Amino acid sequence: MKIRLASIEDGIDSIGFRKISAFIKSIHAETQAAYVPTGNVYSLARWLAQGGSGKFGKDDIHVIAQFLAQGDIVGFSAMTQYSSTVCEIIDQIRHINPNAYIIWGGIHAIVYPEEAIKHVDACCTGEGEFAFKAFLRIFKDGKDYTTAPGFWFRTNTGIVKNANLPLIKQKEMDDLPPLIYQDGEFIYRRGEGFSPINRDDFLKYSALSYNTVWSIGCPNKCIYCSNSKFIENDGEYRRIRHSSPSTIIEEIKRAIRKHPHISTINFHDDGFLALPFKVLEEFAKLYKAEIKVPFTQGGAIPNFVREDKIALLLDAGMNRLRMGIQSGSQDILDFYQRPTKLQHIQNATKIINKFNKYMLPPEYDIILENPIETAEDTRKTLDLLRELPRPFCLNVFALRVIPNTELARAFEARGLEIPPIEQGYNCGYHHTLGNVLVFTLAVWKLPKWLFKNLLSRVYPVEDEQPKYPVLFMTFRTASIVKRGLSHLCHMEFSLITGKIGYILWKTGVIGLWRRFVLKRYLPKE
Repeated sequence: MKIRLASIEDGIDSIGFRKISAFIKSIHAETQAAYVPTGNVYSLARWLAQGGSGKFGKDDIHVIAQFLAQGDIVGFSAMTQYSSTVCEIIDQIRHINPNAYIIWGGIHAIVYPEEAIKHVDACCTGEGEFAFKAFLRIFKDGKDYTTAPGFWFRTNTGIVKNANLPLIKQKEMDDLPPLIYQDGEFIYRRGEGFSPINRDDFLKYSALSYNTVWSIGCPNKCIYCSNSKFIENDGEYRRIRHSSPSTIIEEIKRAIRKHPHISTINFHDDGFLALPFKVLEEFAKLYKAEIKVPFTQGGAIPNFVREDKIALLLDAGMNRLRMGIQSGSQDILDFYQRPTKLQHIQNATKIINKFNKYMLPPEYDIILENPIETAEDTRKTLDLLRELPRPFCLNVFALRVIPNTELARAFEARGLEIPPIEQGYNCGYHHTLGNVLVFTLAVWKLPKWLFKNLLSRVYPVEDEQPKYPVLFMTFRTASIVKRGLSHLCHMEFSLITGKIGYILWKTGVIGLWRRFVLKRYLPKE
């Protein structure tokens, strides 16, 4: 029996897909995993053009379906913004191989199983490893697999909804295989079809970085995030779970053995800094001794930013940190049900700024395009950004609503509409003065007199007002260039993709630069 698995999303760094694929391959040898990139999330041209989620033509859909339809079981992993593409591929698979058993897992199937199950035979509504193992055993035995926990099944008599298994525990996490990483995966290339993934594919989509997650879970239930739906399903998702430090260190060492050019490790954990100090201390000791490659922390929560933790991680090799701010208005933060007070944000940025010479400028997330914002809300965000300690970079997102979440229900109750999630988070911005100023402040701290004068002319995106497309494009481009230059100054190639980083690594430039040029900026203790 053949199993074929596919990740449909921008790039090849769906960490959840790499995790579940590794597990399924470990229990069923005839498993093939394939990446189907809809685009490159780190493409500079796409960022400048504000491109949304990539789409495939009919010919692409047919070729993708032909490959996957060779499986007796076909599994998909995708977020909601790529769900329409998944449905097109499924329709073609049904036509090519009506006997294929099709399963949908990942975030979309968990958040919106009512929609996903319309198109597949089963969808996984929780953590998939042990649920799939139970399903596969029953399926192979020819018994009633619709009794398998963790799944919804579509049958002739209706939908069977089974309860999820308990969330995975630390000891079980330690026993899981490492994420697949050039372990026989395939990749789809437009106009060429499927072929084995190679080093150049990783350079194209991930540059010199390795992307992973050590800890799972988030204590926050922000209504714009899929985690809010996870917590609705099981409150244990609030609890941060992690494998032992030695397990994640071994995973990273394995990746570096395969790709010695890896020069940055990106941790995409939501609650990395919420881990106990003793756990971080054990991790830092092992990382500093055995990895010796800089790492980034991509999900800091302001409430958990502590000076001792930042110092510890910097000494271990952290060179970049990302933190969610989202808004400078307490009313909007409360609307998002984000348990962060403005004082926590201000205190966290001050702590981070104490270490600014030791790492790249921190990245702060901001959400624009909220239709319920008032002029006062918009202006408070701009006030906060102007007063943030510099230097910093901004990740500016347009608000998009994940269907079947509390945020979706809140907007429906107000009769409000915003662009669909398929449009993507990095496009569709209004060219208002307020949005122009957000990107301006990412580049330049405006003089107080000029800022106050412009601030009085700022209105919410929903209000009728003048538009400034040229200014918007100018300062958005400037913010991207500034961010890229800061990465180049540190020879950090996680966002700058392509072969240039590999050439600089191969010729020894990156190593020499980090050793002799950046050395004077590193902490002495």
